Amino acid sequence: MSDEPPSRILLLMRHGKAESDAASDMERVLTDRGHSQARLIGDYLCAQGVRPSCVLVSSAARTQETWSDVHASLGSPECSVSVLDELYHGGVRDVLALIREVEDSCRVLLVVGHEPTMSQLAAYLGNDDDSDPASLAQVRIGVPTGSMSVLTSSADSWKDVAEEELNLLTLVRG
Repeated sequence: MSDEPPSRILLLMRHGKAESDAASDMERVLTDRGHSQARLIGDYLCAQGVRPSCVLVSSAARTQETWSDVHASLGSPECSVSVLDELYHGGVRDVLALIREVEDSCRVLLVVGHEPTMSQLAAYLGNDDDSDPASLAQVRIGVPTGSMSVLTSSADSWKDVAEEELNLLTLVRG
């Protein structure tokens, strides 16, 4: 029997709290609170027995630090990691296009990015019928730093992920 979950899991995470001043926005790093938020998300995933097999991370310093802290909290499991400028500059359609390019062998995908894209994408993908109403309402407003939307799909391929097709199970706050 496979250790893989029966469905695809999409984790959309906003980076942890970052410093407000830096030479450029791309160079902003996490505050102590931001590091703590990221570790809490890693602890949550570990407690749930969920390990990303693929990770897409924005090229900004704060998102890379967020992933590093989550990864360490998970015990540093092996996974495929792609650092992408498109996650920093792109909107919902751009990020969705990246998700649709992920190999089908990847069952648990973590995307570490920015607002408002992370919440807008969760709202776009979450369906009204089976999603948690409170979480869906929150992503429609926006999500705080260090939070992660947990969505599931029974799709056979990431290429099949479409609007209002996923179940938004919960919004986890770090």
